[in-house]
Amino acid sequence: MKFSARLKQLRLNNKLTQTELADILGLKATAISNYESSRNEPSFEKLILLSKYFDVSCDYLLGVTDSYLPVCGEVLDKEIVEFYDNYQKLNQENIDELNKYLHYLIYKQNRL
Repeated sequence: MKFSARLKQLRLNNKLTQTELADILGLKATAISNYESSRNEPSFEKLILLSKYFDVSCDYLLGVTDSYLPVCGEVLDKEIVEFYDNYQKLNQENIDELNKYLHYLIYKQNRL
C-alpha cells in the first residue's frame, strides 16, 4: 500500500478530518491533502511526526511492511498484531480466562 493510502486509512480509522490532523501536528490542512493525493511527500521530520502520532513504524507508513507495532526496534509479526487487537476487545473477565488458558498451554507444552 502506498504512503498516501496508508495515511488516509490511518486518519479515517482515527475519525479525523484532514484539518484536525493538520492542527494536531502543527501543519496546514493542505499539507495533509497533498500527502494523501500523492502531490507531495513529507520530510523525514514530518514522517517521524506522523509515525509517532499514529503509533506506527515509518516502514508501515511507507508501505514497506503491513506490521505496524514497533517493539524495541522490531516490528511485530502480523499474527501478533492481530492477537493484540483481539485482546484489546476483551473485557477483564475474559482476559483473566485467556491468561489461565495461556498458562495451561505453556504447562502442557513443557510437559512434552
